[in-house]
Amino acid sequence: MSATFRSQDASDKGTQFVLAEHARLCELYLSTRETAERRVTLFLTLTTTIIGATVALSQFGLATFQLLEVTFASSAGIFLLGIITFHRLLERSMQGTEYLRAINRIHHYFVERAPEIEPYLFWAPYDDIPRYDTRGVGGAETREVILLIDCVFFGVVTSLTIILLDPTLVVWAILAGIVGFVLAFAAHQQYERLALAREEKRKSAIVRYPFPKNQRAEQVKQLTTNEP
Repeated sequence: MSATFRSQDASDKGTQFVLAEHARLCELYLSTRETAERRVTLFLTLTTTIIGATVALSQFGLATFQLLEVTFASSAGIFLLGIITFHRLLERSMQGTEYLRAINRIHHYFVERAPEIEPYLFWAPYDDIPRYDTRGVGGAETREVILLIDCVFFGVVTSLTIILLDPTLVVWAILAGIVGFVLAFAAHQQYERLALAREEKRKSAIVRYPFPKNQRAEQVKQLTTNEP
């Protein structure tokens, strides 16, 4: 009997530890999302400030060429800041996915002991979901905002580069700006896909409870931008 009681006590302590870890992971996930939102707010604030300062300088009677140089420097600064912000947001999103996978692993612990609770879990209790892809990683809506702003300013930088070199090539500068926007957009998306695919491959080595291959793919719940 004493051995049974000791086993039950150890099981209770193990359950309490797992529940504490679950709560900690939830807090870490929420903190990650809040950090990402703060980065977006900071980027937008700095972008607005830089644009406002550039507009203010135009009121001091600067020559056209000097004003173009200031605009070029401001646009280049916003573009570089956008690249850093986009990268950090992607990192935070992947970190959030890692926390969600860890939470699902803990859910598997309880499903093993009480299989009847599985239908009530929103995400299946397997630690290889959500996926590391644009559909599975949260925060896509914030990255899209940064992506568009970054691409616009890359297009502006491209156009201003040509105009500063030869002010008569205005039409070509506009066309180059459009091409620059498209190329920057494609480059951001390609970088995102490669980073997520690399992370998926890296984290597959530590998966302990993969989603059963004999179950339908529609049963896998993914984290989307519309979910809490």
